[in-house]
Amino acid sequence: MSQDDSAAASPDVSRLPLKALGLRTGMALQTRRLVEGASKKEAQFYGAIEGKGVMVGPLGPEGVKTELLDGEICVVRGFTGQYEFSFLSKVLQTFQKPFAYALLAYPAQVDATLVRQSMRTKTSWPSTVYVPPKNGSADAGVQDASLVDISLQGAMIKTGSALATVGEMVTLGITVTFDNAPVQLNLAASICHNNRGTNDPAFYIGLAFKNLTQHDKLLLHFVTQAPQQAAPTA
Repeated sequence: MSQDDSAAASPDVSRLPLKALGLRTGMALQTRRLVEGASKKEAQFYGAIEGKGVMVGPLGPEGVKTELLDGEICVVRGFTGQYEFSFLSKVLQTFQKPFAYALLAYPAQVDATLVRQSMRTKTSWPSTVYVPPKNGSADAGVQDASLVDISLQGAMIKTGSALATVGEMVTLGITVTFDNAPVQLNLAASICHNNRGTNDPAFYIGLAFKNLTQHDKLLLHFVTQAPQQAAPTA
């Protein structure tokens, strides 16, 4: 096994049972046959029966093949919203009907790295992001964004441009309703990743909050625990 296929050497990696990850149907995965020259394939999680098997299939409506072969060993990687994980498994059987999927041997344990302390709350409401000027450049001003998900540690936003590079600081602005009154949150954050959508011209930008005040933390706790009450005001 190559170093790329095993994270056991990292002190941040834990060995966990698969069910502890809380995988949900439709979660994106990557699979790769453990043979020379094999490339990673985008996939999704269909379901699992503890001790029996794990069902994975191709990602997207155009996916018609798993690219996995019966009897081979493959490596599976994914991200749950809290954990990055990977495990090795044997392909027990592949199917084409009623839909394409592969049945993998259920792993005894998986390698998992805790990336976030809490699950992000899926949401969708308008927000703003401010990118400070740098090196004498013009002030980019406040730009519109759409908040995709949020947690106590960070958020993901959807924008029409890349905004800034990884590591740079921005200010995320969101409006929540607390005690029947609008409250504006302006949160300093650094850009963790910045990727263009596969089938979408928009950019999906991951943010990690920095220097939160106690007031910020209390409101974020409210937002993540009761998102249905934290709708934006008109």
